[in-house]
Amino acid sequence: MHLPSQILRSESGSSRCHDPHSIGNNHRCSLHGKGGVYPLTSKGFTLIEVMIVLALIAILSSIAMPSLRGFAASTRLKSTAHAIRDTLNFARDMATTERAAYLVVFDLTADRYWLASNETFNLGDPSTPVTASPSSSLPTQQPTTGQGNPTLQQMSPSRTNAILGIPQKLGHNVNLARMITNHNFQTMQIDTGVDYIYFSPAGSSEDSVVYIQDQRGKAMSITVENATGRVRLQNISAQQLEMLGLAHDSSE
Repeated sequence: MHLPSQILRSESGSSRCHDPHSIGNNHRCSLHGKGGVYPLTSKGFTLIEVMIVLALIAILSSIAMPSLRGFAASTRLKSTAHAIRDTLNFARDMATTERAAYLVVFDLTADRYWLASNETFNLGDPSTPVTASPSSSLPTQQPTTGQGNPTLQQMSPSRTNAILGIPQKLGHNVNLARMITNHNFQTMQIDTGVDYIYFSPAGSSEDSVVYIQDQRGKAMSITVENATGRVRLQNISAQQLEMLGLAHDSSE
């Protein structure tokens, strides 16, 4: 009987396969000799193969890392723009609901913003957020007439008490680059300091634009329309950044 070449022979031993139907199977066939039982072949990876795989993983990781960092930075920029838009929309909704003026104040020096009411906003020192007083967070009581002794009817506290005057920070490595407002029909542009966007009880506002920028130089604009108080977001191209004077070199 002719045996396949996978079954090895030695001068001092004989080849044997536990299962005659699996001749050539690396797990079944072995060599019996003076030294004992030896497997014909063994499965596994050599040190060189492992080192090659690790080197390939390192190369691919180094190629993909800049793209991952850019994706994370872009996500932070967009999430910051959405958060500012939500605060502006909330101020507009509360102004129309409560029939009172509300503002969103921006501190470009400290890269923060907060909601303010027309009563709590301090024009003399606008950089200091003024939170709602403890008494304002309690339900107001109004006397009502009825049979017998007068009773008190409790009113619900305002929804703005939880966030009024509380500064909100921008995303990591995102800053307030510029702000353009139109107060009393006078256009103002600031790069540092404090300014605000006003919402009237009718829901209207003033033409305003807030520019935010990340460490890569990418920027977005948050625009508030005058008549409707609507807020829209827009990505700023490199050409627009140069026209605005906000373009800068980035190493990333």
